Amino acid sequence: MKHRTTLLMSGLAGILLLTVGCTTPAEPTRAETVQASTAAPSPTPDTRAELVAALQRSQGVAHRYAVRGDLPEGENVNGSGSFDPKARRFRATIAVSGGKYPSAGSRIVIGSDSYVRPSDDKDWVHVDLKRVRRDDPFLRFDWVDPTGLKAFTASITSAYRSGPHAYTGRFDPAGKDVTSFLPVGAPSIVSPGMPLSPFTITTDEQGWVTSIKVELTPSKGPKLTMTTTMSGHGKPLKIKAPVSAGEAADFYYAK
Repeated sequence: MKHRTTLLMSGLAGILLLTVGCTTPAEPTRAETVQASTAAPSPTPDTRAELVAALQRSQGVAHRYAVRGDLPEGENVNGSGSFDPKARRFRATIAVSGGKYPSAGSRIVIGSDSYVRPSDDKDWVHVDLKRVRRDDPFLRFDWVDPTGLKAFTASITSAYRSGPHAYTGRFDPAGKDVTSFLPVGAPSIVSPGMPLSPFTITTDEQGWVTSIKVELTPSKGPKLTMTTTMSGHGKPLKIKAPVSAGEAADFYYAK
C-alpha cells in the first residue's frame, strides 16, 4: 500500500457543505386573520414527546439506513449506511450527483479508527481520530450523532398523529447552533434563518422509526424533499475495517 499524502474525501461532513436561504413568510391578510381566529381548534393533541421517544429509541440500537433527497442548485444525494452505537461501528456510502461537482465516497469508523475512500479510488485512507482536532469539521467524527438524527429530533417543535403509525409536524431546520443535520443520514446542509418546515415520520408495528421525510423551501429554486429510511433495528451488523489502508499525512493532524 502506497503512502497517501492527500485525503481526497473526509467523510459525511466533507462531501458537501451548502447554505440554504429562506423566504420571509408573508404577513396574513385581514381576511385570513379573521378566518384563523374563528376556525375551530384542532382536537388532535401534540404528540411530540411520544415521537421523540420513538426516535431516541430507534437511534439507540444498531440499524441500517438509506437516504435520498434534493439539494440546492439541482443536485441530488443518495446514500446508505449502518450504525451500531453500542459497538461503536459505523459505515456509510454517499454520492452527490446532478450538479457541477459530483462526488462520492465511503467511510468506515470503528472506535477511534476512521477509514475513507472516494468511489473512484481503490485505496482506503486511515485517520486516527484521537489525533484529529475536535473543531475540525471534516476529519472529526461524532459518535453521539453521526447521522444527524439526534439534532433533527431536538429540532422538532410540534408533532401530531396522522395515522396508526404516522406522524406529521414541524421542525426548525436551522437548529439551535446552526449545524448541519440534513439530510438525516448524510448531514451536509446548513440552513440558517429558515422558517419551521414540515416532516412526515412513519413507524412499524414495534414502534421503530422506519421513514423520515422532510421538506425545505429555499429562497431560490424548487422545494427540496429528503427521505431517510431505517431498518433492521437491533439486529447485528457486520462492519469490519478494510484489509489494508494507507495512512493520512501528518499535516492533517493537530500539532
